[in-house]
Amino acid sequence: MVISDDMNSDLEVDFIALVDRPAIQKNFQAFVEPKTGEHEKDFIPRCVSYVVGEGKDSSQATAICYSIWEQHFAADKISFDWDETLSTPRGEELLKRRISEGATCYIISARGKVTQSMFDMADKYGIPHSRVYATGSNKAKEEKILSLGITKHYDNNEDVINDLPDGIGLQFAETYNDYPEAAVNNAKRALKWADEHGWGDCGEATGKTRANQIANRENLSRDTIARISGFRRHQQNKDVPYSEGCGGLMWDAWGGEAMIDWAERKLKQIDRKNFVIQDEDKRIISGPLMIPDQPIYRKDDVIGEYNVIFSKDTIKQIAIKLAKRKYQNNVNLMHDPNSKVDGVTLFEVFQSDKERGIQPMRGYEDLPDGTLFGSMYVENPAVWQGVKDGTFKGFSVEGSFGYKPKSKEEAMMEEIIAILNETTE
Repeated sequence: MVISDDMNSDLEVDFIALVDRPAIQKNFQAFVEPKTGEHEKDFIPRCVSYVVGEGKDSSQATAICYSIWEQHFAADKISFDWDETLSTPRGEELLKRRISEGATCYIISARGKVTQSMFDMADKYGIPHSRVYATGSNKAKEEKILSLGITKHYDNNEDVINDLPDGIGLQFAETYNDYPEAAVNNAKRALKWADEHGWGDCGEATGKTRANQIANRENLSRDTIARISGFRRHQQNKDVPYSEGCGGLMWDAWGGEAMIDWAERKLKQIDRKNFVIQDEDKRIISGPLMIPDQPIYRKDDVIGEYNVIFSKDTIKQIAIKLAKRKYQNNVNLMHDPNSKVDGVTLFEVFQSDKERGIQPMRGYEDLPDGTLFGSMYVENPAVWQGVKDGTFKGFSVEGSFGYKPKSKEEAMMEEIIAILNETTE
């Protein structure tokens, strides 16, 4: 039967009905859109309820709603590296802010596997586990970022930032601006002279940028501070008058002696953060000994490159062994068995444990539950001087680990089992 298309006929539409089985065998699409200012955790349940009401099962509805959300915010797909980025309080605050702005957020780490702490963070902020990745390497992480269409990625690894296309990678690092006023004045003086006389042949773009950063007391990353520290190599030209050459002008553009001195001190302070001097008069240093779920890089001729990760329970067994064997005085320098030193005593060891009410050491609240902390009393004057000048920056627990010529995974397991066997002796 062919319906007439004569506009003068009596045919017309009287009603449009909503039915469960349309004769045309095509369902309508439920157009559910996020409201202005609505968060993902609020939109998804609302959307799922609506779509389930349209005949979809809950798993289908969930997939549809996440797809709608991601399409709605396609221009704001933000990913975070885990270690030293999202695992820090500042990283978590940034995640909260980006979520509040409506971004779809991902966790993309170069770790070999997703840890429970990563899932816990995802659960806390309503990020589905399907958006949490452990890629196994930085190269694979970069590939995953690009394949997902991520528009911004926060990472503390400068190499990852540089490898990503311009505008995607964002450096995540602690920054500092507590440099002396004399450094600011030096940079301002150099800029004033350059405004009046021009830079001439002096300096590259980096130096001119640095002068403006210092003059404006901008926050500087560790990498930038390291570059400023490295400018010490030009000090032989620092006394050249501005009008007679570039040496003095560029020295002041980089903040002069005051800035270089500060940068050198600051680098030691930053890099010594693995432990802190708790009491200089009493010669006590404190900090983390072992951190659970943190990849520890290893390389040998049999297995090659790999990471070892110690769980909270394994760390507890290692701590028990340390006490049972009375190894508190077994201290060497730089893992050299021939440089065992006297006059350094590990007198305090504890493991943070939320269930038992044992809190992390002050200043290390961002480290995961199960971190092993310790304090050493340093009587040895040479070692104490090394602590103060930054030669020794942190603790490292040492053990003897055996392996068999098996697969990488089996060899890693052998290493961990060896530790456990020693703890039960």
